[in-house]
Amino acid sequence: MPYRYIPNFLSFSRIILAPIFVILILVDTFYFKIISILIFFIGSLSDFLDGYLARRFNYVTEIGKFIDPVADKILILSAFFVLNYFYSDHIELWMITVIVLRDVIITLFRYVFIKYKKKSMKTSHYGKLKTLLQIIVIHIILFFHTIDSNLIYSYNIFSFNFINTLMMICVLVTVVTGIHYLFINLKKIK
Repeated sequence: MPYRYIPNFLSFSRIILAPIFVILILVDTFYFKIISILIFFIGSLSDFLDGYLARRFNYVTEIGKFIDPVADKILILSAFFVLNYFYSDHIELWMITVIVLRDVIITLFRYVFIKYKKKSMKTSHYGKLKTLLQIIVIHIILFFHTIDSNLIYSYNIFSFNFINTLMMICVLVTVVTGIHYLFINLKKIK
């Protein structure tokens, strides 16, 4: 395989890893939980690697620009939905809905921008931080889920549930970065 396709291969691997992660975590035994954390970690690591390789060696392709964010969304949203299945009181459906809506709005905006303005969109570094925060939060929840799921219900900081607070921060950052992304690109149109 030519080296220039490695970033795209890594992006496609996240799409393949997402359903495997979901199936294994739903088995809900200690060993499958460990394997599912490893799979999610590998998927998360591939997100970093594909972007790094594409920029470092100029392996940026049109399909890569499309498939990378889609693969990220598939992996991250799969994790949020399966964690909602286990802990709907703390990883609430409205939180996931906000995250999905932000991604749908940005994706549609990107499509319209490219199709009608014939310009590439300016990406926000805050968007990358948002993805990193989501990945970290998912890893923390997966860790608690694997060690002792009671920790998710009982671990409180200043009378706020830790996991629910992390999710609230995640949602807030997701919304703010979405607004920032739209703002910097609307400015670019004018």
